[in-house]
Amino acid sequence: VLGNAHVSLFFAGGQSPGSARRALAAYAQAERVDPAAAANPDLHLNRATLLQYLERFQGALEGLSRAAELAPGWEEPRKRHAHLVEYLRHLCGLLESR
Repeated sequence: VLGNAHVSLFFAGGQSPGSARRALAAYAQAERVDPAAAANPDLHLNRATLLQYLERFQGALEGLSRAAELAPGWEEPRKRHAHLVEYLRHLCGLLESR
């Protein structure tokens, strides 16, 4: 919940790097201290959303994959993973043809 609050502040408050850092720290702490949080697909999806916005694509892909593993019936993480992979392929293609 704290991580999500900081993400909200990040997007509503001018994309402060401090809010992003605090959100990522809150997600990491939740995983460390609460086994239920570590198994919560929403935590991984929400963190992946922030990481994607921060252009930390490897972490975003890992988070989306983990969310999909934890919630096999939930399509959102799989769709977002596929879209991100396609975006990165397109980006690499543009860079190669530059």
